[in-house]
Amino acid sequence: MLPTCISDTAERRRRIAAATAGVVPDHWVTLRQGPRQVPRTPLAQELLLYRVDNGRLLAELQERLVNQPERRRHLVEQESEPGTQELLHDLLLEKARDPEGPILQELERLAVQTEPLLVDAAGVVVNGNRRLAAMRWLLAVDCERYARFQTPLAAVLPPEVQRADLEFIEAALQMAPETKLAYGWLDRRLKIREQRELLGLADAWIQEAYRMQQPEQLQRELAELKLAERYLKEVCGTPLRYSSIADAEPLFSGLCAQLAALPGRLSRPWRALGLLLIHQRQQLDTGLAKHFPFADPVASELPREVLARLAQDWGLVSGDPEASGSETLPKAVLRELAARAGAEAQRERHAVQVQDQLDATRLQLRQERIPQRLAENLHQVRRQLRKLDLSRLDRRERQRLRGELAALLTEAEPLLGGATTVQPGAQPGPLRRLLQGWRG
Repeated sequence: MLPTCISDTAERRRRIAAATAGVVPDHWVTLRQGPRQVPRTPLAQELLLYRVDNGRLLAELQERLVNQPERRRHLVEQESEPGTQELLHDLLLEKARDPEGPILQELERLAVQTEPLLVDAAGVVVNGNRRLAAMRWLLAVDCERYARFQTPLAAVLPPEVQRADLEFIEAALQMAPETKLAYGWLDRRLKIREQRELLGLADAWIQEAYRMQQPEQLQRELAELKLAERYLKEVCGTPLRYSSIADAEPLFSGLCAQLAALPGRLSRPWRALGLLLIHQRQQLDTGLAKHFPFADPVASELPREVLARLAQDWGLVSGDPEASGSETLPKAVLRELAARAGAEAQRERHAVQVQDQLDATRLQLRQERIPQRLAENLHQVRRQLRKLDLSRLDRRERQRLRGELAALLTEAEPLLGGATTVQPGAQPGPLRRLLQGWRG
């Protein structure tokens, strides 16, 4: 059973200040201003509150309260209310049971707290919300065995710490090892957007807190979130149902990157086609993320070729798709391609057609590039052979090279029409000398 928390913030602050009075600060935390030591002390359960702004819960809170937008907006103001705390407890307890970060099983086995919670001066838990939920559940199961959890050990932040400081601390702690449950890809991006747009935190602050290596990573992650939300709203008709795409991070990340690289007139139809493939991902071939539009195309002309072929398949143009690329397709045809991709009644059939055309075009382009690539590679081989000093080869090296070159001539015989002998009067090159068994 969830303990009744003290709703009066001033009273919680007073009691927590009294509990930490005289305690020597010995627990290091990383604040925006740098590392600092804070005191640790046992705190009664009624002094501790779950934090509404917990980054791991953003997606689930929005999804669960999709029909209660007013409640979602007022959750922070109602953080200490029993209804809010019960809602957070249920979500956090489910997270604590996650086998990817089995904190509940660990606390159940040890029956002891191995690291302190991190709370602000009012008792709001900044780090350790899942652990607190697990401890409370275990107390309700067996209050004698888990009696230590009646007063969890907590490291208390200074009273002057502001909400922006709490955001930095949470972001900096999200990569902690072992029982730390990783943020979902959507939770992370929702948190970043909230920090940037609602809290007004500077981009440089966010990049430092999340350890982003390149400045463009921030814009990229926000663009991926925007694309995902567009998919949920326009394709699925289920805004905020983030759980339905929890498995699709590589697809959204890949599609977003490819759309940014495409010419403007191609991005609209390929966005629609990419979202169609994501929607039908369970029915399509595995390895979807390895190929365009989720990875670089095998050739720059692939996106244009596929659009031209689909336009013909779907009766939007007539003629040979080989003779025209998407540059010649009118804007109206490109718009219609995007519209057909979003047609709910034929999604399964259209998705199969798109993947078939992608596969066929990819194979054709690869085949067309083989002669050019082969010629380039053979030219490099010839250059290396000219530089080869046969006198420096030992017996083992000579045998290995002769074997490889003999195999190469055998493979090339159909192309040469059987003409693998030296013409009369011609001087044999290094390759021939090796094959004729010259000794050095």
